[in-house]
Amino acid sequence: MSRMNAGSLGLAVLLSLATPAWAEWKAVGAETIAATKDPRIAGALAAVNQLDRAVIDDDHAAFSRLMAEDLAVNNPQNGLSVHGATTRLNASGRISYSRYDRIIEYAGIRSGMVLLMGEEICVPKPPNPMAGQEVHRRFTDLWKKQDGHWLLTARQATIIPPKR
Repeated sequence: MSRMNAGSLGLAVLLSLATPAWAEWKAVGAETIAATKDPRIAGALAAVNQLDRAVIDDDHAAFSRLMAEDLAVNNPQNGLSVHGATTRLNASGRISYSRYDRIIEYAGIRSGMVLLMGEEICVPKPPNPMAGQEVHRRFTDLWKKQDGHWLLTARQATIIPPKR
């Protein structure tokens, strides 16, 4: 069973009931776990839950709503994409996973935005060229609150080789 450590926040593990797909995050380290209690970080993590659910459920509209208009992504394919390109990749199925786990090693505030860093493990779905493979990545996400909603504004993700 998937588990999520979010202190007293009581955030639920996200499981898709229609398929065996799932997404989850867990914070590691006492400082990071404590940071998740900050209402701003908790709000951004709730948006992370929504984003990850959208990627698992192929909910392209929800995915797009969670992206800031000024989004910039240094993507795992070693390229740069902005809002339109990123949402098109999602709509085409290139950003679609059957599993998405995040290990949050750092959560903090930077100029009113939430910075999350750590490792993610995902299993892409077709038509992604890595479909069915477990992919490990290092990530850095920057979330900003706009009009009462947390939006992903910057992201960096780098594929790392599997641990041997």
